[in-house]
Amino acid sequence: MNKQFKAVALAVSLCVFAGCSSNSYIDEKQVTPELPQTWYTTAQALKENQPWVKAIATDQLLELASIGLNRNQELIQLALAVEVKKQQLTISDSSFWPELSAGLTSGRNGNNDTTTNTNSLNLDLSYELDIWGKLSDNARATKLDLLTAEADYQQARDNLVADVINAYYQVVTSQELVKLYERRTENAKVSFEIIESGYVQGLNNALDVYLTQNEFYNEQSNLYAQRSRLQADIRTLERLLGGYPAGQLMVNAQLPLLPQGIKVGIPSELVKRKPSLQSAWYKLLSQDATVAYTQKQRYPALRLGGSVGTSGSEFDNLFDGDFSSWSVFAGLTSPIFNAGRLKAQTEQQKLILKQQEQQYLSTLFGAFEQVENALDLDASLQKQYQATLQSQENALQAETLSFEKYQSGLESYTTVLDAQTRSFVAQTSVINLKNQIIANRIQLHLALGGDLDAGITQGEQQ
Repeated sequence: MNKQFKAVALAVSLCVFAGCSSNSYIDEKQVTPELPQTWYTTAQALKENQPWVKAIATDQLLELASIGLNRNQELIQLALAVEVKKQQLTISDSSFWPELSAGLTSGRNGNNDTTTNTNSLNLDLSYELDIWGKLSDNARATKLDLLTAEADYQQARDNLVADVINAYYQVVTSQELVKLYERRTENAKVSFEIIESGYVQGLNNALDVYLTQNEFYNEQSNLYAQRSRLQADIRTLERLLGGYPAGQLMVNAQLPLLPQGIKVGIPSELVKRKPSLQSAWYKLLSQDATVAYTQKQRYPALRLGGSVGTSGSEFDNLFDGDFSSWSVFAGLTSPIFNAGRLKAQTEQQKLILKQQEQQYLSTLFGAFEQVENALDLDASLQKQYQATLQSQENALQAETLSFEKYQSGLESYTTVLDAQTRSFVAQTSVINLKNQIIANRIQLHLALGGDLDAGITQGEQQ
């Protein structure tokens, strides 16, 4: 017994002197690049904290965003992935506690002359000491995996709200384009009737009749195509909400023109704010802990244990509390030869860590690129819209004037068709640009690490 206790004491001493700290294998210089003090693209031209979100957050949109957050199947999967990681963390933490098991056996032995019954009841306790911090590294990696899953889930929530907003206003855009096509089809029909009537009276030639009739059929065809696109856009929105794509959802809204202005902060804040960057960082730290865990698999492992039990020929006597048989043990195991398997596993995990470092940097600079592009595009779209708005006004006047001159015999009908085409392109561009401004503003808000989940579904309801 004294020898056993000395072995246990020696093992405990090893644990104390070795400690349980984990070494970091991350190249800090590699994964912490120098960042600029401000965004390079037009950030200084943007005003701060204009309530642009309120311009798009209609009551219906808020309701649809809430439905999507509760019913979208992809988002529910990620929520369940978080719960899986929580259970994995419980499994990992259990390794720090002793494991207690009970065993009950019953048998019958004998020969030709006699038979005997043997019954035994045992309680076994085993515990692995975390000498080198191996179990701590494994638990740390599991905890970081949970944080990664939670960050991925939060990013997915933000992305879903952004997708719902974009899909919602894509439906609104398609509705406005349908109305535009309907007006153009009706105008083409009226023009055809006027010119056909003039042809009957000998005022217009047959070519003009054919041209106007062709224009009417073209506009009618475009109208049917746009109505089909509208139905497809509605189904896209319905699927984001986790429902059946029946194309029956009714959207009642108009395209707002968003003002310039969004709080951009500084680049270094993005790392702390954006869930996808947090996820990439947690994933890198998790791999770092995995490297440490794999490295320490090559070190000796110490397990302590004990057992108490009783045995007898009568089964009922096992439960009388007489556990007179007991034992304790300490076991030290260490790998000696495994053909380089453990060393190769360690090197493999180190190489994966270097890959993760590059992946993190790629994600980081990709996030900066998204912000710079969205900032530049936000200012550009505003200028494009103002220019296109002027173009639309001129095109509408030219369309009206050209038809009047045609009726007076001063212009050919091809001039009218050209003016109508220019007018249509300008009107379509105005509608699409308003939608692009909304979509890019949402993308910019996401790129800056904005919390659309809270900003749209909660804050704007107040």
